[in-house]
Amino acid sequence: MAKKSSTQESLALAFEILKRIPKSHQVTAKELHQQLQHIGVERDLRTIQRNLEMLCDHFDILRDERSKPYGYRWNKSSEGI
Repeated sequence: MAKKSSTQESLALAFEILKRIPKSHQVTAKELHQQLQHIGVERDLRTIQRNLEMLCDHFDILRDERSKPYGYRWNKSSEGI
């Protein structure tokens, strides 16, 4: 089996994160990190945080910055991906 390119791996990670962001409640980067580890995706917490920042810039994902750790969720009016 051919090795995935870094672009493919980055896209796969972004999609896995997007799938795990809820609409009804918030999730933290640490919680997402744990979920990803559970399915065998080994990335450091900082990588997940950077991806979340990028995804918030490009999708209708809200970041609650009132306290740390930040919480992430889809905007209730969002249709998702």
